[in-house]
Amino acid sequence: MTPTDLPRGNGASPVLVIDCGYATATDDHTHWNPSCGPTGFPCPPIPGTPNPHQFITVVSLSDTAVPIAAWCAGATTPMPSTAALRDEVIRLLHPPALGVSPSTGTALINLRTLFWVDTAPEVELGRASLIGFPVNLRVSYDRTEFDFGDGVAGTLTATPGTAYDPAQDCGSCADRFGHNYTRRGPVTVTARVYWHAQFRIGAGSWIDIPGEVTANQPSRTTFTVKESRGTLTPPR
Repeated sequence: MTPTDLPRGNGASPVLVIDCGYATATDDHTHWNPSCGPTGFPCPPIPGTPNPHQFITVVSLSDTAVPIAAWCAGATTPMPSTAALRDEVIRLLHPPALGVSPSTGTALINLRTLFWVDTAPEVELGRASLIGFPVNLRVSYDRTEFDFGDGVAGTLTATPGTAYDPAQDCGSCADRFGHNYTRRGPVTVTARVYWHAQFRIGAGSWIDIPGEVTANQPSRTTFTVKESRGTLTPPR
């Protein structure tokens, strides 16, 4: 770490710079400094240097490096650190609503209850201001991990699922994502949606933010599971 002439951070903590090495599109961490956390974004090449080093500024708090911003060698404009970008994406994410069919507030034992996530596969989060300049953010769907409220879990992958359309009934809907309940009573379904995030500065290319992100709070819905019983009646 090297002290800088930047203003001191909160609580008069020193602002320091870490040389992170460099990342590539297919990076195996060989040239990346693990002190900088997960592998960062590839820096644009500069004359004579195809893989410029990336540097991050940090505030040292209780011997823990807290990233503030990142620079590429040869560039005068800082970029938000990976940690700052992830934090901003998570701040902007809202848990999407869950779709349920039947939508009457009740489900039936041994009759498949369908679930889907009411979201587009790709969501624009708009423009955020980090370290003094605008950054565009977006996320793309990865998966949803469900807790069906009865001790059983399931994962909805590939797409957010298909909303039930009564005009195009799917019969037993065996090919749709759902769950068969076997006990009566109220249930609370909890689902956490995971996304891949990207950022873009100005009209530049979209750059992946390493790892996955999810909203601070999961999606939830509640209903009651009931049992359907047939009743014999005498003929008239």
